[in-house]
Amino acid sequence: MSYIKPLVTFSCAVGGVALLLCLDIFKPQREKLISLIPTNIKDRVFSDISAHSKDRLFTLDELEKYRGQDGNDIYLAILGQVFDVTKGRKHYGPGGTYHFFTGNAGTRAFVSGDFSQQGLKENLDGLSLKDIQGISGWVDFYHQQYTYIGKLVGHFYDENGNPTAAMDEFENLLEQAKQKQKEDDEDLKRFPPCNSETKVGVSRRIWCSENSGGIKRDWTGVPRQYFQPGNSQARCACVRDKGPPSSGGSSSNNGDLNNPNMKVYDGCEPTATSCNFKD
Repeated sequence: MSYIKPLVTFSCAVGGVALLLCLDIFKPQREKLISLIPTNIKDRVFSDISAHSKDRLFTLDELEKYRGQDGNDIYLAILGQVFDVTKGRKHYGPGGTYHFFTGNAGTRAFVSGDFSQQGLKENLDGLSLKDIQGISGWVDFYHQQYTYIGKLVGHFYDENGNPTAAMDEFENLLEQAKQKQKEDDEDLKRFPPCNSETKVGVSRRIWCSENSGGIKRDWTGVPRQYFQPGNSQARCACVRDKGPPSSGGSSSNNGDLNNPNMKVYDGCEPTATSCNFKD
């Protein structure tokens, strides 16, 4: 049993050194010691450690290592969130259709379609609310289909993994997009799209029914050009021609025919439910 005392002494010494190295004043020594560990062992060890933490934090330089070369894992980042897409190697690995996304931070390209090096960036300036919703949809897709493994330090998250002002702005825009979508859905129910068919070089027909635009209702309506506020182009909408107006505040019994954003199609009878136009 003579070996027990030296063993205990040695264990205490190692524990003491480890504890001291955890202190900030020994940060240079700690980093130098870590640098001496072979890269393959270091990646495995710290990957295992970070897998048990809430979020693993990546720098862009670290992320660039995971592009599937020589059979290695494949990661990509979108909106500052890093996903392991290795199981999709056919699409994301070298030679794959989406390989340009891997080891990269190209959130904008998911909706812009610009997959060049200039297009693969995080800046979302000028994107529409529809684009913002599109990015959110892609993030949901990767959460459902692949494995979330951490955050990318940079545009959307800081060095501590906390959201940046850019992420706050994205969240605000996403809320605006959801509100706009809700308003558009309500608008479609109020003024459903017309049915339409075109015979190239011959004629075009538009008409309303109780299911036009895929929106079921108990009224038919008449076709009108609808100039929706905020949209630059008019669309064909089926408009109530009986009952009180949808906006209220009027005793009229003409439905929404008096709505100032509606215009009768040239060559179409104001009361007709179907109109034909020659090309």
